[in-house]
Amino acid sequence: MKKTGLILLLLLLVLPAAVRADDFEQLRKDSAHIATISADFVQKKSMKILSIPLISEGKFFYAAPASIRWEYQKPLRSVIISGPGATRRYIASGGKMIEDKTGGAQAMKIVFDEVAGWMSGKFNSNSAFTATLKEGPVTQITLKPSGKNMAGMIEKIEITISRKDRSVQSVRLVENANAETRIDFQHVVINQGIHPSVFQDVQ
Repeated sequence: MKKTGLILLLLLLVLPAAVRADDFEQLRKDSAHIATISADFVQKKSMKILSIPLISEGKFFYAAPASIRWEYQKPLRSVIISGPGATRRYIASGGKMIEDKTGGAQAMKIVFDEVAGWMSGKFNSNSAFTATLKEGPVTQITLKPSGKNMAGMIEKIEITISRKDRSVQSVRLVENANAETRIDFQHVVINQGIHPSVFQDVQ
C-alpha cells in the first residue's frame, strides 16, 4: 500500500476565470527562497473495504533543485533517494537495507521529479493536468487529469501550501469515491543545512 501511494504520485502532474496564469508564476517566485526542507510525515490510505486507514510514518528531506529522500519508518522501514542522476529504493530485510533491483525505482524517479517541482512552486507545469489555485487561510491547489487516459485511476489531487513560507503542508490524492491517500507534513524546517550524505547513503 505504501508503494501504491508513491506510484499514485506518478500520475500527478480549468483555471477558473478569476485565476490568472501569473498567479502560479507568483507562487513560483514566492517559493524561490526554499533551498532545503526537512519534515516528518504521516500517510493515511483510506479505502471503503478497510475498517480503519492504513497509516505509515516517516521523514522527508529536500534540497534544491531536485534531491529528495523519502523514508518510511513505520510500520516497515524503506527509503527512496532521488536526485539528478537516478532514483534508488532500499527495503529493510534481515536487519539490513537492501537495494531494490526490480526496476520500480526508476518509475518512481518521475514521481519524485514532480514532487521536487512542487517544492519549488511548480504546480501547473505538467500538461497532463489542469490546475486551479484558491487563496484562503492556506493556498489550495487542485490538479485534475486533463485527458481520459487516467480515467478510473485518479480523480484529483489537492495540495495545501503555507501562506507564510510557501511550503507544502499536505497532499490528498483522490482515486475515486472509495479510495484516497493523504500525506500530512509536520515539524517542517526550511533552509537548515542538510548534509549531502542524506541523499547518498542509507544506514
